[in-house]
Amino acid sequence: MEVTVGHLSTFEEIGHINEELQSLLIPLLTAVENEADTDTHFMLRAVNRLICAQQKEINRLAEVMK
Repeated sequence: MEVTVGHLSTFEEIGHINEELQSLLIPLLTAVENEADTDTHFMLRAVNRLICAQQKEINRLAEVMK
């Protein structure tokens, strides 16, 4: 498959969205850790781990696409 400028632009946007999600999750994790029940905190930590794992894959793919 040939990678076009449109593909690269879309891929770059995915990376930006992931970064925004990470920046939103950090303060939310802190607030939940201090005030919410344990299950909610663990679920949010799981979401954070998934987002961070996704970022690693995005970075890996970005290197391949260069």
